[in-house]
Amino acid sequence: MRKIVLFFFVLFAGVRLFAQEEEGFRAPDNDLIRIEILDTSSPYYYPDLYYRYWQGDTTLTLEDYRHLYYGFVWQPEYKPFETPLAHDKILMILESDSLGEADFREIIRLGEEAMEREPFDPSLVNFLVYAYGSIGDTINERVNYYRLEGILDAIRSSGTGLSEKSPWHIIYFSHVNDFLASANIRCKKEQIISRSVAYLPLLEKQKGVKGYYFDFSRIYWKRPDKEPEKRSTGWEFNGIPLKKRVAPTVIKTE
Repeated sequence: MRKIVLFFFVLFAGVRLFAQEEEGFRAPDNDLIRIEILDTSSPYYYPDLYYRYWQGDTTLTLEDYRHLYYGFVWQPEYKPFETPLAHDKILMILESDSLGEADFREIIRLGEEAMEREPFDPSLVNFLVYAYGSIGDTINERVNYYRLEGILDAIRSSGTGLSEKSPWHIIYFSHVNDFLASANIRCKKEQIISRSVAYLPLLEKQKGVKGYYFDFSRIYWKRPDKEPEKRSTGWEFNGIPLKKRVAPTVIKTE
């Protein structure tokens, strides 16, 4: 299989993942989030918040994204043990020796189709940023850039990732690799250390950090009867880390 390097957005400078202090990070309060997303008078009422997300609202806050991401586990579309076929079809397109506008538009079609099932999948949103940017659609490129930034920031805000007591909380197994790859962090095979937390040791220790912790407990709320499907990450293709790309220019309107 031909190995290629794709140019995607990398949102985090690596140092942002090495924060040592607990201040500013907090685990999602599952009970409170559930109450607020069901309350029609709440600013986090899920149908309204979800509509804003799909309309490309770039004013959504970190707290909005925390409710969107962690609130998704109570939605009927949440099926963490299924992978949209469109995801693998996109990777097949990206194996081409040369990509044209028709290819990028097909990536957009497939990406948006898959997002109906996994709307907060970092790799899918990443594909859309890349494809829209490649055809010169700067508006949708910017919209999806903000989506991607919001999703990854929501995960980052859920803990320091430096201890079992302060892990990063994810709602799909694949989001672990997407999250780490977005910061060019390479880890060894995960180690399950409890019923809800996994530890991923770094390939090379960095600034005193030996590895990172992730909470995956929400995935098992669905009580699956099969093992999760394995898939390639959209951030690292055939083992080759993706290169950094500058964020799109923000155009302010009155």
